[in-house]
Amino acid sequence: MTKKISIKLFIAVLLLASLSLSICFSFAAMAETDEEVRYADLAVTYGAVNSSENVPFTKRETEYKEIKNAIPRYNQLSALPNSCGATAGAIVVGFYDKYYENLIPNYTSYVSSGTYKGNDSTYIPQLMRELYTLMRTNIDDVGVSEQDCLNGLKAYVNAKSLNLTYRSVKSFNKVNESLYLDAVNNNLPTLLFCDKMDMYNISTTADHDNVVKTSMEGAHVAVGYGIYIIKYYNGDSVYRTDKYLRVATGLGLMSTCYLKMSATDWCNAAYSVTIN
Repeated sequence: MTKKISIKLFIAVLLLASLSLSICFSFAAMAETDEEVRYADLAVTYGAVNSSENVPFTKRETEYKEIKNAIPRYNQLSALPNSCGATAGAIVVGFYDKYYENLIPNYTSYVSSGTYKGNDSTYIPQLMRELYTLMRTNIDDVGVSEQDCLNGLKAYVNAKSLNLTYRSVKSFNKVNESLYLDAVNNNLPTLLFCDKMDMYNISTTADHDNVVKTSMEGAHVAVGYGIYIIKYYNGDSVYRTDKYLRVATGLGLMSTCYLKMSATDWCNAAYSVTIN
């Protein structure tokens, strides 16, 4: 009788230990899944790997839309390590400075044609430094978190007695085409929190497109401002349709590029930005 009880007790202990181990693994998996992404300069540090594709056609049709006069093409400052969040925020502020000129005091971000200036030597660096601090860059870890980036930009705008509203334009694991197009049509820039960046540039010949991909590893913050759609024909039939976001990267080596709308491996978050 004592032996049977001991065996049952032993089995019960084994089951309990197994259950505890399973729970520990579950919590560990959850912790790994929920680990905060930090947006830093890894994309710049690790450089680029290039590949290209020739897409043949007998005819091609294109559609391109972008927000009015595009956006400023500011680049990261070497004096501010891991500053992609501050740079993207500065691009958004520079865009809206045309409509609310107190956003960048004593500075006009655009020229008489309505297009935007690039980096200057005083006011844009000062703007980036302020956003860099407000976004708590390199405080908790390398780079900036999504929430600190959003909070820092909003704090800067609110301090100028203006309101800022974010609207998510992501669905599941990619940018929602309809919501993003709505942002473009309403003249709203979009903050893009990228897990990585496969950046595309496209050149066209008489019978094919050369699509060059520059792949950069590392999480990065960029700004979307347009959409590009290409339909490729074989005879009278469309056999392929490519859709891209037009993006300001904040990177000196490639200040603008296209990101694939349909790709499901890069978009952590995307928010259209309204300032009023």
